[in-house]
Amino acid sequence: MLSLISFLKKEKLFSLLFISILLLSLRNLFLNLQADEITYSKIATNILNGRYYQKNHPSTVIPVMPFLMALFNFSKAPYLGFALQKFFHILLTILGFRFCYLTLSKLNLDKGIIYSILLMTSISTNFISFLPSLYPESILFVSFWGFMYYLNQPKTVSNFKKFFLLFILLVFTRYLYAILGLLVLMYYYSFFINSKKHFWKLLILSLTLTTPLFLWFKYVYHIESQNLSEISYFNRFKTGEHPLLYNIKCGLGLEKHYEVSRVNGIPAFTSLFVPITGFRNFYLSLVLLLAVFFGLYQKVKNTIVFNFLITFFLVMFGFVLAGTGFNRYWLVLLPIIYLGYFFIYDKYIHNPTIFIKIIQIISVILILNEIRITSLILNKIL
Repeated sequence: MLSLISFLKKEKLFSLLFISILLLSLRNLFLNLQADEITYSKIATNILNGRYYQKNHPSTVIPVMPFLMALFNFSKAPYLGFALQKFFHILLTILGFRFCYLTLSKLNLDKGIIYSILLMTSISTNFISFLPSLYPESILFVSFWGFMYYLNQPKTVSNFKKFFLLFILLVFTRYLYAILGLLVLMYYYSFFINSKKHFWKLLILSLTLTTPLFLWFKYVYHIESQNLSEISYFNRFKTGEHPLLYNIKCGLGLEKHYEVSRVNGIPAFTSLFVPITGFRNFYLSLVLLLAVFFGLYQKVKNTIVFNFLITFFLVMFGFVLAGTGFNRYWLVLLPIIYLGYFFIYDKYIHNPTIFIKIIQIISVILILNEIRITSLILNKIL
């Protein structure tokens, strides 16, 4: 609390910008459910009746969102439950920013640079729209950055418990994040080399904590192998003669996946930075994407930056294999992305003050655009 008060006093402009973004995010409390939110809501209603169904058949949709929505279910006042859960998601996002700030602070960056990275993250395209919504992005944001924070903490059994639990939460929230199991294996290896006694303790602990995940995957395997699922994320790997190759092409943006309305994957990367709905550009996206790797490579000798680089590669690789890559899927990676861009800036221009001022100016422009969007939304509702 004292650090927050100190921040509000010392960083008046940053404080004003962050508070503005927080207030703008509250518009989500008044919006009706849409798209995937409706799917989660239907499953949540059936959970309360003892069935993990959307309608008449079992589902293998990620379990965290439907179960959380069931927890916030108020049958006599459903909109109150939705609003409370959205507010809960806002709080989760704030906690995620706390984890992100603490992790970036370990890099000994100027605090103004860290604030700038967090500011650009929070005002980037669709961040205000998706993080407070009833999509899984807020849960992913807090669990991902909690995962990164404990990955870069001292290697202790206590820290491993939190690190591993957050990894399980990530997988339960979006299956693709199972690919970060490579970082878990690296954690095991570190303990095996430095403390074999604790290594076996970690292994037994992991098997115990993973039991719910094993049981869930057993359920998923049964439903998917029998083609019983009413709605599934795995159908994309059952279509055509070479489904994996097809998904890789879609993940690279060379083809449009049959399940979506437009090309996604690599060409959609630019949409993180351009506030134009449906904006796609393969070559510009490729340049921006490679710039992240180039920027992080400048400081790759730093263990934290190395972990960021490996994590960013794994998640992007996972999206390509899955044949997807929506704008909202990359929101949790934005601090890493902007950190990479800052390292490029710092390589050629050693003046953090200019970087901070540029970010503040861009943020003001983007906030004004969000105020315009919020006005349109509220006028439509009212």
